[in-house]
Amino acid sequence: MSATLERTFTLDRDLTRRAERKLRRYGRTLDDAVAYAMTIIVSSHGLPDFDDPITLEFSVNGKSMRPKQSARMSPTFGSEGGMLTARLDNIGLDAFAATRRELADEVRSQLAVLWTEYAMADDSDLTESAQKVKRNLLAAFEEV
Repeated sequence: MSATLERTFTLDRDLTRRAERKLRRYGRTLDDAVAYAMTIIVSSHGLPDFDDPITLEFSVNGKSMRPKQSARMSPTFGSEGGMLTARLDNIGLDAFAATRRELADEVRSQLAVLWTEYAMADDSDLTESAQKVKRNLLAAFEEV
């Protein structure tokens, strides 16, 4: 194990012990503190509604775009600091945000950028992998 990694683990153990000692003075545990912190986070941001998927409709240059087939995406908890995430690998969409509303806005924004940069571009201006993204976008979305 590297010296830096060992120092990090030692620091983490020391911080944990110090936090536990301080919390014990008030009759609390580290788990109590984490539960309290989560209560504060949920009360300020709300719980994500995973049963209410994000609709994949967006606007580009005043035109409304929608999926050709009924398509929705459900947010998931990601590893980006507890953020909500949404991914569509076939078109290169990878969005994250603190709240479901912000995530839906980010998804729509990224779809508009992807459409402008790929679907509206001339094939000669795109690499082979970018042309694949373009084909996937054109196959998935249509103008309303």
